[in-house]
Amino acid sequence: MFGLKRSSLRDNHQIDSKCDRGGATGLKVESMTKCLCQYALLILITTFLPLFCTSLSAFERRHAPLFPPDKIFLLEEPRDWQDTEEIMDRLRISPGDMIADIGAGSGYFTIPLASRVGDKGMVFAEEIQIEMVNYISKKVEKLGLNNIRVVFGNAEDPSLLDDFFNLVFLANTYHELEKPFIMLENIRKDLKYNGRLAIIDWDPEKKSPFGPPMDMRVSKSAVIKDVERIGFDLIERHRFMPYHYFLVFRKKP
Repeated sequence: MFGLKRSSLRDNHQIDSKCDRGGATGLKVESMTKCLCQYALLILITTFLPLFCTSLSAFERRHAPLFPPDKIFLLEEPRDWQDTEEIMDRLRISPGDMIADIGAGSGYFTIPLASRVGDKGMVFAEEIQIEMVNYISKKVEKLGLNNIRVVFGNAEDPSLLDDFFNLVFLANTYHELEKPFIMLENIRKDLKYNGRLAIIDWDPEKKSPFGPPMDMRVSKSAVIKDVERIGFDLIERHRFMPYHYFLVFRKKP
């Protein structure tokens, strides 16, 4: 019938019968195998998911909003809580140094940095808000300073020169970084051999009457962990500011 031999039908019937007799055992084996696979998958998820989440959170963490350009005048007010000259002294800047001021804001630190590097040095004032860039540019032009370059960067890359700087300086900026590891990787490329990275930022362990919300500040232990992971050594801690920590790192060879 339908071109099939009777013997073929008989053989198929015998095979089906054998399968029926072993069906119960087959279901048990299949069920056990499925359970073992699910258990193994559960172990993999509980082991590696926290690591994945940690890595992801490190590259993209909750950050404070950028300082509003319409309040830039606040950045120009004198700061008895951040002694500029004391900071410059502790940075041990040499005439002729090449320095990057990342997140320069109004240029509050850019100008004293430029006075320390002298005519043979250079300070690159980097900002990612065009209003800040324009403000610093006008300020530099008004003061007639030739050793400052204003740079329009972006949130992940300051858009500077590789292997060029003796010092990269971030003041009141780290807590605003959206992707700190990517930024740190790019900063590391910009530094010369044995170049230094200085970070001054709001300490969540120190209450202050102003500044970013406490839950948006990044602890110094987190900063140290981030920076060391990228390939730096912590070489200095300065504790003279009432609301901030001041950390200096050196690029590893």
